[in-house]
Amino acid sequence: MTKNKVVRVAGWGIFCLIFLWQGCRNGASNAQKQLQKAEELYALGTSSNQHSNYEESTVYLKQAEEILESIQPSAVSHQQLAQRDQLLGLTRFHLGNTSESEMLYEIAGSYYRKAIPLLEQGENAVYLACAYRDIARTMALTGGEQDSVLWYFAQAKQYAQTAQSDVLLLDIDAYRYQLCYPDSVTQRLAVCKELAEKHGAHARYSEIVELLLAQHATDSAAFYLERLQPKDSSYAYWFEQSYAYLQSKVLRQRGKSDKAYEVLLDLYDRKIEELQRDAGARTFALSLHYDVAREQQLAQEAQRERQWQRKISLVLVLLLVLVVALSLILWRYWQQRRREQAAALQALQDKYAQQLQLALERLKQKVNLTREMELQRLRGNEPEFPKWLQTYRDEQLTLSKESIDELIASVDTALDGAISRLRKDYPDLTESDMQFAILSIIGASDSDMGILLNVQKQTIYHRRQIVRKHVNPEIEDIDAWLRKYVLSGFGSN
Repeated sequence: MTKNKVVRVAGWGIFCLIFLWQGCRNGASNAQKQLQKAEELYALGTSSNQHSNYEESTVYLKQAEEILESIQPSAVSHQQLAQRDQLLGLTRFHLGNTSESEMLYEIAGSYYRKAIPLLEQGENAVYLACAYRDIARTMALTGGEQDSVLWYFAQAKQYAQTAQSDVLLLDIDAYRYQLCYPDSVTQRLAVCKELAEKHGAHARYSEIVELLLAQHATDSAAFYLERLQPKDSSYAYWFEQSYAYLQSKVLRQRGKSDKAYEVLLDLYDRKIEELQRDAGARTFALSLHYDVAREQQLAQEAQRERQWQRKISLVLVLLLVLVVALSLILWRYWQQRRREQAAALQALQDKYAQQLQLALERLKQKVNLTREMELQRLRGNEPEFPKWLQTYRDEQLTLSKESIDELIASVDTALDGAISRLRKDYPDLTESDMQFAILSIIGASDSDMGILLNVQKQTIYHRRQIVRKHVNPEIEDIDAWLRKYVLSGFGSN
């Protein structure tokens, strides 16, 4: 190997190493940007969930999940991979929360199960306890086996003990009593009171009021109902609705049914008004936001693509030249093939032009002879009806069956089996339909068709409508469609 060859090989080797190093560096940088974008979407999704905007929350969280799933483990460091897995686990956990809030319990359960293996990698005991608790809750709500539900509650309590969270332990017990032991009212009431009064879980006041009303302890229920009004909570609207509903139940137990009905009616009216006011705007805002986010993502991808193209510009130029050359060759071939097909159709038209002229002359003879015979009858004569004219009347086609078959075979051969393909794609087409289709393809006018088929123009019109119905009733110009079908090589509905 000469010195120059050694230098060239070494140069190419250094270029490849630099190229690979730059690609790895850019891949790590892009992965970090994707992680940051996913964190932003995750924060927006959890914030929307806290304000009961479940549709918007689902959109943000699904976008975060898509970004995280697109990050390849081979393109990131070990630390970034652990960060991605933890964020993906939390994202799926909150997707389960939003699905459960919308009463999609089976979907919620599937998200919780997907989140658990990722959360276990980071030993996140709090979220693991919540995930197992929520799986048990969704299973119980969808009629799952009680043994399985209790097992998940036990796993949740185990992780809650690991996290040393008294609130989680009490919360798990409250759900376990409610869903698995509905008769344990006293234990459930004690747990709910401890959660609400000692740990600030104000939402449990709603459950306390429900339990007391079920025991007909109306005064105690009214006492706890007044505590169900934290105005500074992000769930204030939920508290307001729950308060109005439970207030109506208290009033009804006190014998004030009219007042209870007014409270419920007011709650219903406000709910309907809110839905009517916000439904359209929310849907539009969500779709608009999703489109904007998608456009931003596409713009970022386009920018990365441009950077990549600049690095391999020589290769792309070569590929472009090859593609252009191949395209020109294919275009020239296609144009040549189209010209050949057009020439074949013209040859078929010329071939049958003479037969059409003979049919026209025969028709003129029939008209003139018929006129002469009518004149003879008016003069009192009884002329003999010519045998050839009677035969002409008895014929159904000016073109014979053999001529039609020959014409179909010729067109099929000239157009690379287009007629056979038409029969196969649209089996409802009859022989009469195919006769019309063939004459239309070779460019025969309605008058020509009427003469060649020995039918009136109205019959040709009806035949055209029948063919359009058998192919696709939505086609406006069936003649143009047939010509396009056989020339393009495929049908177009």
